[in-house]
Amino acid sequence: MDLPGSLVRFFRPGGIAVFGSMMEGWFFGGAVVVKELQALGYGGRIYPIHPSASRVYGLKVYPDLLQVEGVVDMAVIATSYRAVPEILEACGKKGVSAAVVIADGFAEVGPEGIGRQDELVAVAKARGIRIIGPNTLGIYRPQEGISTVPYEKGYHLPPRGGLSIITQTGIYGPQAAALNEYRFGISTIIDLGNMCDIDEVDCLEYLGSDPDTTVIGMYIEHTRRPRKLMEIAAEVSSNKPVICLKGGRSSEAAHAMASHTGSIAGQDVLYDALFRQAGIIRIFEYEDLMLTSKVFLTQPLPRGNRLGIISLTGAMGIQCIDAAVENGLVLGRLTGSSMEKLHAVHHTLAGHPIDLGPATAANGIDFFAYYMKCFEVLMEDENIDCIYLNTYISSYLEAEGYAHVFRHMADNLRKPVVSWSYGPSSESVRRLGAFTESHGIPAYPSTRKAIEALGHLVRYAQRKRQAEDTRTRAMSA
Repeated sequence: MDLPGSLVRFFRPGGIAVFGSMMEGWFFGGAVVVKELQALGYGGRIYPIHPSASRVYGLKVYPDLLQVEGVVDMAVIATSYRAVPEILEACGKKGVSAAVVIADGFAEVGPEGIGRQDELVAVAKARGIRIIGPNTLGIYRPQEGISTVPYEKGYHLPPRGGLSIITQTGIYGPQAAALNEYRFGISTIIDLGNMCDIDEVDCLEYLGSDPDTTVIGMYIEHTRRPRKLMEIAAEVSSNKPVICLKGGRSSEAAHAMASHTGSIAGQDVLYDALFRQAGIIRIFEYEDLMLTSKVFLTQPLPRGNRLGIISLTGAMGIQCIDAAVENGLVLGRLTGSSMEKLHAVHHTLAGHPIDLGPATAANGIDFFAYYMKCFEVLMEDENIDCIYLNTYISSYLEAEGYAHVFRHMADNLRKPVVSWSYGPSSESVRRLGAFTESHGIPAYPSTRKAIEALGHLVRYAQRKRQAEDTRTRAMSA
C-alpha cells in the first residue's frame, strides 16, 4: 500500500486516462500523449477520453471516464480550464489518485485564475487526488514508458540515463531541449507548473531514493517550503549531487515571474544561503544544468583540487589556469619523476601546463602517442587530482583518429577528466566532442565551462568527505 502523499502513481500507474483533443497528426493535444505512451512502450492500459472521437492511434476513445471498465491510476488533462473541475470529479468517482493538469488559465493569469485554481485544489482534496500542475507538461520518464508531454518533440527517443530534472518551467521538456543529443541520458523530467499541490520538495524527496536517478537537476523560481527544502536537499545531496538554476535573481525578474507560474519570489540572497547550507550546487545559466551534470554522471570524485592540464597551445593552458583559480582549483605541481617522464617523451615537454604544440610541430607523426603518454603521467602523478584535456580537429584530422587515445583513457580513468576541442570547422569540433563523449569523457563548449564543471565536482567531493567524516565521528563517539 502507498504511503500518504506518495508519488508512486505518477511514475508507475497501472492505467492512464488521457483527456483532450484526439486529432491524429496534430502537434499538440491528448492524441500526442497517447502516441508517445505507445512509442515509449508503456506497459499499462491507455484510455483516451473525448466526447465525440471514436478511435485514436488504434485505441478506442471513451466518451466518459466512468465508462472505462479497467483500473485508472493517473489522469492526464489536456483540455480547457473550464472542463478541469468536472473531470476531477469524475476522476474521484473512478478512484483515480493522480492527475497531471496540463490545462493553463489558472494562477499564472491573475486573480481570476487564482480563483479557478483554488476551486481545482478544493475538488482534488475532496476526492483524494494528488496534482502536478496546472499549467504544466507533467512527467517524462522513458524507462517506465511514461510521458504526459502534449507536444510533438520531432526526434527519436533519447538515451536512458541517470539525470533527473525537477523544473518549474517547460523549457527542460523533450519538446524544448534536444535531449536526444544529450549522450549521457535522461531518467526523469518533472515539470511542476503552478505547483498547486505537488512541489519541488516532494519530487526531490522521491528522486533522492529513486535507484534510476544518479544526479538531480532543478530549475526553481521560488519555494513555498524553504526549511523543508533545505532539510530534504541536505539529506539527498549527501548521496546524490543536486544542481539548481534559480530564476528571478533580480527584483525585475522576480516581478515578471508572477505572470509565468503565478509564483512569488523571496530575496535571492536567502536562496543563496539555503543552497549553501543544503549542499545544493548553484548554477546561473540554462545550459549549465545539463553541462554540469555530465561530469557527475561520468567521472569519479577527485581526492582534491589539484589540476593537471594537457593542451595543444600554451595560450589555452594559461586561460585554463585563470579559470581554475576562479573555480577553486590550483595548478598541480608535478613530481620530479613525472617531469623526467615528460622530458623522455619529448625534450620540449619541460613544464606544466603540458604544452604539446612544439612537440607536435617538430614531430607530428607522434601526435596521438604524445596525448596518451602525457595522460598516463598525469593519471599516475600523486599531485594531480583532476585533468583538463584540450584536443584539436581539422580537415586533415578525423575525429576517429583519436579512437585508440580515448579508448586508452577510458580504460585507465581513475581521476576525473574534462575536455574542450577546437579547430577551423565548427561541425568537425562538434563531431570530435561527440566522439570524445562516446568514450565517457564529457566535452564542453569552452575551457571555462569545462573547468567550472570540475570546480563543482571538486567542491561536492569535499563536502561529501566532510559529511562522511562527521558521520564516522558521530558513530564512534
